[in-house]
Amino acid sequence: MPKVLFSTLGMTDPIKNDHDGPFLHIMRHYKPQKAYLFMTKRVCELADQDDRYRIHAAALCREEGFNCEIIELRYEEIDNPQQFDIFYFIFEKELNKIHRDNPGCNILLNLSSGTPQMKSTCHLLALTAPFPVIPIQVTTPHERENYGTPDYDLEKCWTNNLDNHPDLEPKDRTQQVEAENLRHLFLREAAINNIEAYNYTAALHILDAVRDFVPRDVMRLLSAAQKRKNMELSEAEKDSQMAHYDLYPIKSGDAKELFEYLLVLDLQQKSGLLMDFVRGISPALSRLFECFLDRKCRRQVKRDFCVQSAADPRHWRIRRDKLEKNDPLLLAYYDKKFSPSFKDSDLSCATLLPMIEFDCGAEGRNPNRKVLERALTMRSVEEKLRNRAAHSITAIKEEQFVQAAGISSVKLLSWMKWMFEYTFSGYFNHSSDVWDSYNQMNAHIISRLKGADTNAAAVKMK
Repeated sequence: MPKVLFSTLGMTDPIKNDHDGPFLHIMRHYKPQKAYLFMTKRVCELADQDDRYRIHAAALCREEGFNCEIIELRYEEIDNPQQFDIFYFIFEKELNKIHRDNPGCNILLNLSSGTPQMKSTCHLLALTAPFPVIPIQVTTPHERENYGTPDYDLEKCWTNNLDNHPDLEPKDRTQQVEAENLRHLFLREAAINNIEAYNYTAALHILDAVRDFVPRDVMRLLSAAQKRKNMELSEAEKDSQMAHYDLYPIKSGDAKELFEYLLVLDLQQKSGLLMDFVRGISPALSRLFECFLDRKCRRQVKRDFCVQSAADPRHWRIRRDKLEKNDPLLLAYYDKKFSPSFKDSDLSCATLLPMIEFDCGAEGRNPNRKVLERALTMRSVEEKLRNRAAHSITAIKEEQFVQAAGISSVKLLSWMKWMFEYTFSGYFNHSSDVWDSYNQMNAHIISRLKGADTNAAAVKMK
C-alpha cells in the first residue's frame, strides 16, 4: 500500500552529526510517495536560506531509487513552537486534509522531530485521529542526544552522512509505536453496547466517525441488522451477502417473514418496548393463525374464503358468500359466533379464530385441545390490549400488561413461538436455536469488531 509522511521538522533535520535526521531517516526506510513537511517560522527561514530539506530529500530519492513529492506546510506566523495548545488543531486539520487527498494510502507520522510540544501533539493525534496513522519513532545515533552544530554545509553534510554508506552497515533507527487509537477504542465500546441492546442505527452512527478503523464487512452487516429489524428483509439480505454472513435461519416463504416478525417482537419484549410489542401482536397473530390453518388444517383461507382489495393488495376480507359456497357448515359456525349473523369482515385474528375453533374442536378436521386453548387465550390478550395501545399516549409496563391480559408478555410470546414451531416443525431441530438468531448475529459482529486487525500502528509497513 502506498505511503505518505507527515513530519514536523527540528534542528536535527535533515542531517546532523553525520547521520540522517528523523525526517530523512523515515524517508530512507519507508519510501513514501509524498512527504508533508510542517514548517514554523525558523524552519521556513532555514529552508529559504539553502533549501536543505528539498535538496537532501531529492538526493535521498536518487540514492534509494524512489520518487517522493515534497509538500511544504508553511506556518511562518508560528514564532514560538514551545506552545502546546497552538499545534493540535493545526495538525488535526492538516492530517484530515492529507487523509482526504490520499485515499488508500498509509499515513506515516513522525514522532521524533520538532519541539517537545510538537512531538507530544503528534503522539496525541496518533491516539485520537478518526482514521489509522502509523506513528514512527526514530532513535538518535549511538542512543544519545544529537544536537548537531550551528553551521550547515549542504554538500559536506550529505557526503559525510554515514547512513548513505551501506558498506558501513548503518542501523535502521526507525520504530513503529504500537499504540491503539483511543478514539476508536472508546467509540467501539459504545457501539458494542448499542449492538448488545439491538440499537443498530446508533451503532452505525457511532462507528461512522471512525469508519477507517472498522472492517467494511462489519459496517455492511450492521446495515443488514438495521434493515432486518425494520423488516426490510430483501435489502438486509443483500447487505449480509456482501458481508458473507448467512443472516436468515429460515430462507423463504411465509414462514420467513412471520419468523422475522416474531423475532422483532422478541426484541421489543426484551427491550421493554411493550407499547410497540402490543401494537405488533395483532398482525403477528393474524398471520400465525392463517399459516396454521393452511399448514395443519389444509385450508387456503385467502383463496377459498376471501377477496382482495383492488385499492390495497395487502387488504383481504372474508366474504359470507364464499363461506357459503365452499363450506356451509363453517358458515353456520360463524353465524353462531357473530350475532345476529356473520357479515363480510376484514381478515384478522378475530375473524380467523372461529375457523381454528371449528377445525381444532373434538369434531374438527385437526382436533387439538392445546392449540385451541392457546389460540383462544392469545386472541383474548390481543383484544384486551389492542385498544389500550392504539389510544394510549403513555408507556405500557409489564405490571399493566399482566393486569390487563392475565398472562405475562414473556408467556404470550412463548406461546406465539410455540404455535409457529408447531406449524412449521420442519424448520426446527435440536442442534440449533433459531430463536437466538439476533444474538448470534450480534456475537459475530462484536467478534469482528474486537478481533479485526485495525491497529495500523501494529502492522509493519516497510
